[in-house]
Amino acid sequence: MDKALLDTDIFSEILKAVNQHVVAKATSYRNTFGYYTISVITVVEIVKGLHKLRREDLTQQFLARLPSAELLTLDLQSAELV
Repeated sequence: MDKALLDTDIFSEILKAVNQHVVAKATSYRNTFGYYTISVITVVEIVKGLHKLRREDLTQQFLARLPSAELLTLDLQSAELV
């Protein structure tokens, strides 16, 4: 399994834990690498969606779990393709 940046749609499905195929792949990924890899853009989009739903409780739960993820920030080095 290769390391991957999880986009907002996939990460949202992981958080919902409804689709068992996604859950199984996510569990395998996390067991292999020890964390999920997401970008700050994913954080912004998920927080924005939860705010629209007025789910401050879920927003706080989500933000509290972020330290267990690999969070990629936006800078020139991370934007370069090798």
